[in-house]
Amino acid sequence: MRYRSPKSRGLAGRREGIAIVGRSVREHAVDRLLLAVCRRDPLGPWVADLDADAVLPAVRYHRVAPLAHLALRDSRPDLAALLREDRDRALNHHLRVTMVLAGLGELLDDIPWLAFKGPFLSELAHPVPGLRSYGDVDVLVAASDLQRAYERVYEAGWRAVDTVYTLRHPVLPGEITIGNLLRVPVDLHWALVHSRPLRERFPLPVRDVLERRAPATIGSARAWVPDDADALVHVCLHAALAGATKLLHLLDADQLARRQQDWDAVAARARAWGAAATTAVVLGRAARLLGTPVPDGLGRELGLSRAFERALAAVDSRWPAVAVRGDFSMPRRVAMGVRPGLLWTVGSMARSAVTRVGQRLRPEPEPPIVPADAATVAQYFAAVQRATDDPGWA
Repeated sequence: MRYRSPKSRGLAGRREGIAIVGRSVREHAVDRLLLAVCRRDPLGPWVADLDADAVLPAVRYHRVAPLAHLALRDSRPDLAALLREDRDRALNHHLRVTMVLAGLGELLDDIPWLAFKGPFLSELAHPVPGLRSYGDVDVLVAASDLQRAYERVYEAGWRAVDTVYTLRHPVLPGEITIGNLLRVPVDLHWALVHSRPLRERFPLPVRDVLERRAPATIGSARAWVPDDADALVHVCLHAALAGATKLLHLLDADQLARRQQDWDAVAARARAWGAAATTAVVLGRAARLLGTPVPDGLGRELGLSRAFERALAAVDSRWPAVAVRGDFSMPRRVAMGVRPGLLWTVGSMARSAVTRVGQRLRPEPEPPIVPADAATVAQYFAAVQRATDDPGWA
């Protein structure tokens, strides 16, 4: 696949920012800052017009506050000082996570595993290593190794911290959460997507992903991480399922895209996993905002029509993700509802809207918070074993 620059594709993410009709000068300035932070662009005299009441909620919503602290240190030290705690929190958390990963690597030993999402992205796919904000540690093992892995960490004093409601839920969650002395939750995954309906829609074969894993150093820990194509397609899928409106998620895709050496593998993996549309919507959005280098013709390789690509571009032009400040927006609805075709996507968005109305009219009661006991954990492992007859999962 050949490359075309973002400029030659007519993408909207110009270096001087994005003009959005109907928004104030102050809001435009914050948009400009957000893009400059993610693209590591130099800041100009216009930062003098920024005020904390507008900047802090925006950089924290988009989860780029640590990067904003670094960007503003010289030109706006007053704003940078307000974000220093965000930077310190991200760095300290990442350091604790590296200690957890080091211990986990020793405990799992001969069990194939890999770290993905948070610590992997923070260390290896972020503009400043160690400053990506994230919470849990996500670790993947095969379903057939899940109970053995849990028994290993249990003997070392780690314990399940899920509730009975979570582990017995009919969607059968794709991970079990375990706690440790450092109080860093570890999600021990046997699947790369959370629920049964999503696993049916996106059949990501865990065995294949583990076989392609690569060694890496995360802080002081020796770990395993996904190969480049697997990581990019999964990050795009994860971002789309979350709405792909937070710049941190688009930045993840941008940084991984810049590492790619085999775009044919990316396209093949996305098609095989049923993630062609989610890959296209996230990479397209990242290219339009961040100038992500995406090969010319990737949409064709993913099986998308030109009309569908134009529709996605039109949504991003009318409602740029950089201008989003809340969880209800058109670009979020499009990303979460995207399907391989335009009509199918519109239908999916309509069904989701009806579902949301029903949920508001008849909200589900809050589930009881009852910690999972040993019997519940055993039942969960038995349910996973019954659900993974397919060798691709096990």
